[in-house]
Amino acid sequence: MPQDEKKKQYKLHVISNTHWDREWVYPFQETRLLLLDFMDDLLDLLDRDPKFHSFLLDSQTLAVEDYLDLRPERLEQVKRHVQSGRLIVGPWYSLPEEYIVNGESLVRNLVVGHRLASEWGKVSKIGYTPFSYGQTSQMPQIYRGFDIDTIIFYRGINTPQSEFVMEGPDGSRVTGCRFGALSRFSYYFYVYRMVRYGMSRDEWWYDWDRGALPFRLCNEYHPDAHYYILDPRDKQWNEKVLPKQLEKLVKDESQHFSTSHIACMQGFDSSSPDPEERHLIESSKPILEQMGHEIFQDSLENFMREMMKEVKDPFLIKGESRNPGATGKWTHLFGDVISSRTRLKRRNAQTETAIQRWAEPFSALGWLAGGQYMRSAIDRAWRYLLQNHPHDTICGAGIDQMEKDMYYRFDQATIISQGVMRRGMSAIQKNIDNSQLDVHESVITVFNPSPFPRSEVMTLLVDLPDKCGYEGFSLRTVQGGVVPFVEVKREPFGTLVRNLQDISLQQRSQRITLHAHIENVPAFGYTSLQVKREKKDQGRLPASPAQMQAAHMENEFLSVQFHSDGSLDLVDKTTGQTFSGQHYFEDSGESGHPWTHIAPAQDTVITTLASRAEIIHLESNAFLDRYLVKHQMTIPDGLEGEPGNQRRADVTKQMPVESTFTLRKGMRRLDVTTRVFNPAKHHRLRVCFPTRLAAQVSAAEAAFDVIERPIERTPDSLYYGKPNPQYPMHRFVDLSDGRIGLAILNDGIREYEAVDDKERTLCITLLRAFTATQSPVIDQWDVYPWMELAQSPGEHEWRYALMPHAGDWQIGEVMREADRFTLPLEAAQAGRGGGKLPQSAGFVEIVNPELVLTALKKCEHRDSLVLRLFNPTMKPLTAEIKVFYSIQEAWLTNMNEERRQKLDHDEHRITFPCGRKQIITCEIVVK
Repeated sequence: MPQDEKKKQYKLHVISNTHWDREWVYPFQETRLLLLDFMDDLLDLLDRDPKFHSFLLDSQTLAVEDYLDLRPERLEQVKRHVQSGRLIVGPWYSLPEEYIVNGESLVRNLVVGHRLASEWGKVSKIGYTPFSYGQTSQMPQIYRGFDIDTIIFYRGINTPQSEFVMEGPDGSRVTGCRFGALSRFSYYFYVYRMVRYGMSRDEWWYDWDRGALPFRLCNEYHPDAHYYILDPRDKQWNEKVLPKQLEKLVKDESQHFSTSHIACMQGFDSSSPDPEERHLIESSKPILEQMGHEIFQDSLENFMREMMKEVKDPFLIKGESRNPGATGKWTHLFGDVISSRTRLKRRNAQTETAIQRWAEPFSALGWLAGGQYMRSAIDRAWRYLLQNHPHDTICGAGIDQMEKDMYYRFDQATIISQGVMRRGMSAIQKNIDNSQLDVHESVITVFNPSPFPRSEVMTLLVDLPDKCGYEGFSLRTVQGGVVPFVEVKREPFGTLVRNLQDISLQQRSQRITLHAHIENVPAFGYTSLQVKREKKDQGRLPASPAQMQAAHMENEFLSVQFHSDGSLDLVDKTTGQTFSGQHYFEDSGESGHPWTHIAPAQDTVITTLASRAEIIHLESNAFLDRYLVKHQMTIPDGLEGEPGNQRRADVTKQMPVESTFTLRKGMRRLDVTTRVFNPAKHHRLRVCFPTRLAAQVSAAEAAFDVIERPIERTPDSLYYGKPNPQYPMHRFVDLSDGRIGLAILNDGIREYEAVDDKERTLCITLLRAFTATQSPVIDQWDVYPWMELAQSPGEHEWRYALMPHAGDWQIGEVMREADRFTLPLEAAQAGRGGGKLPQSAGFVEIVNPELVLTALKKCEHRDSLVLRLFNPTMKPLTAEIKVFYSIQEAWLTNMNEERRQKLDHDEHRITFPCGRKQIITCEIVVK
């Protein structure tokens, strides 16, 4: 517990550092030009002053990479200081927000950070994570997976003392520190700024008569240009305040630290090192010695090591650290970043899927089939993606140019991933034995990206080449059976044929768009369908049934009935449960900013309940039913009134909202694609599902976990008396009363609320439109109304699904359904070829349905396959993995793919225990 500083001798570890945002106030390229000045000064200082202990570069390596991209001649200088431990980099590549990116992205961020830092000489092994808005539950296990036993952060935590232990759901523990009253700015504000500038932390104005040569562009094209100080060394220096400030530092900060060690952080956002820092520390020594204390420049690693020797009975945090009521100016959670600029969140999730579940696995499987593993291309795709993961970037908490630049990076990562995936599938296709095909015929190869077999409806585009004698056609399985199909469209088509040894050619065909139910596609494998010539079409079914019930859809498992207002009743035939009045829209006011949702003082909430929707039947056949529901929502455009007493404007605009509902044969879920054209400002749009279940908790996927959170706002709840009880999710959120459940799946929506009312309504945030706001000056919120992208204008699209089920999310196998929803089967059409692979094969299968795969790739260091999975349940499981190729060796590794334990195995099978909530990385060497 805190002790009287007069009775205790303290050791003040001054840690020189910066917090470097890659893009926030300025676009990336402008910030990088500032980075050149910063890094030039830092490297020169380390060269010039060998007694300057060290400098913490914010636990990232991306800043150094960005610097060396423009200053390659400084590489050896960087290496020298990294190797000596004076320039401290890593363990991260970029500085992610943990709740928006998925678990595999967190691991790869650390992998890339370790790789770069190791190439330069040394990687920091301190879990410095102050940049995330809260800490996700599995961070202790993730850090332990890289042999890191500490964690340092301050948002979302409110403990009696600075030192704590954070325990993950698997039992992994790391020792933590949240710093003190002024978090990562303590020495900077208490001492440095008062001595150097004569200004406290609350003084943020600039006096022109101070000199320092301010400069800005000032013609009509630069209305928002900032001043730049051209002579930053022209500062005040007043050591007379030093005793008072040091005494205040010790008094205030010691209330938070239980040991004799206090972390004194010397740095601020984008702050450069000052050559006088060491002199200031030396001047502080005799003053503190008279008080009985010590002060010295040090590293965060040394501080943590010494603190851990003394700490006794540290506060224990179990699970995620996401306290919305954390006290203190610098410890706000700012958890609503999960719903700012929502288009970015969906693009991020789609790009993660493109790399992690398409490019890497099929490049690795193509390599095993004799092709090339596209490591350099995959690494480049990862770099583009991870450069979008710095916290302010992925949170959408910066300027509009930042959002524009992010789309470019997402595009590049996705384009690379699609090309890599195609090459991997091509390598597999080249080695499939289809030699029995007639030269005029073709094959459709259906690929499964999941580690379990799948059977489901696909929409295929099948070309029947001209001059090949197709009077009719059939799709036939490996066994020769005819595959039934429904033809949607038939049209003449010309497709480019690319040959690198010839000019581009064109294949003329009849292109058939069709629906078919593809059965038994093996796990992480493929099956072949032959496109056979026939005298007339075989297996073709009618395009629509003879009779249809109005505004109704039905398959083996679900029944859907639409109401006139566009809402629907969903019946789960397996349980008999009816979920009535599902899927309505709610639009409310927004007077907040990127970090926090704030409802106007006088809000007006508009819903589509009791409205008149247009319900259009689009398609109905043996394989699927499809309806379009159209709304015209009349919503206020903006806010009126003074800040703190605002209301939604009287002026209104029409917002079209269109939802396409698809119910496929054999599916236990109802798929929805919603499109909105947003014409208005300052509002939040949500889609609502009144579950009417007596659920006590919500369960939502997170990084390597499913987190249960209480719904009731009782006095002991974190959200009792607090606004904004919204939570983050990844691919699903689920409510269950133990007997019946309803899950909402998605492919990139990040925010939900489980409302504490009798309806137990699940509200999913689709967009939140606000004025771009930043606080580059402390306590000064600047608004940028001309940055229109913050208002989320124009077209939006979201995909989600309703999945009723028996039991809870585990019994209902919601996780596997989320895999199916976000990873549709892929297909390719090819000609006759020869090879050693059979016409149907599964390369890797995880037999236990409760285990979840996050990675299948080639090892970073060796010619082997790496598979990562996790157990989201609270019970121990046995992992059984089946492999197509003969196994030579199998290993458990850490997350950095360093071998830890050799596994016993059969020729095609590996089994090993997987504890509760455990993340496992397995390496497989095949013969």
